[in-house]
Amino acid sequence: MVEILAHRGNIIGSDYQRENQVSACKECLDLGFGLELDVRTYKNNLYAKHDQVTSEQTQSWTEIVEVVKNYPQLTIAINIKDTGNENALIKSIFQLNLLKVFLFDLELVVGIENYDSFTSVYKSLNSQLEIAIRVSDKGETLERAIESTSNVVWLDEFDSFWLSQQVIHKLNLAGKKVYAVAPDLHKHSANISLARCQEFAAWNVAGICTDYPIMLRDLLKEI
Repeated sequence: MVEILAHRGNIIGSDYQRENQVSACKECLDLGFGLELDVRTYKNNLYAKHDQVTSEQTQSWTEIVEVVKNYPQLTIAINIKDTGNENALIKSIFQLNLLKVFLFDLELVVGIENYDSFTSVYKSLNSQLEIAIRVSDKGETLERAIESTSNVVWLDEFDSFWLSQQVIHKLNLAGKKVYAVAPDLHKHSANISLARCQEFAAWNVAGICTDYPIMLRDLLKEI
């Protein structure tokens, strides 16, 4: 069964008011969905927010972890938004089931050229931690992912629907666990996105990240 990750805790489309909020996260987890969450630093504390943090009233990362730890069977994908918080982040997620947690998007923060060195920093703090490697149509190549020691791949389609069954098959053969980004995260309609997600599922991805987890689950039940 394909894992469905609720993007920022969204459930029926993009909703800025509920994104990365602890109540939204709990609702998704109660429904059996994994989560994709953003984490960044502000005044030496961790917060769950995609954009820059400008207030200490922002959703506390610690509050979310306190909820997530009660659902060890569900996958949590943590989108790293900045650096300098490595020790605090690793300490915060120590109580989670690290077999179901991975960090990703490190390349977008530090650049592909620095990915390996920053991955080593995280691994030195906890060798069990999984750092996903990106594959996309923005210079993050399939070959790089296959050669990587990372066991998790984050697949993304920015400018075109370039992914194919062959690409995912190659990654699976290389022993990678593949998570695909639904087109709705890049402003495509729900209908277009769900049709593409249906292809991803048929091609044996491990999981899909979407703003429409309920609609996607209902669709996949029909297959």
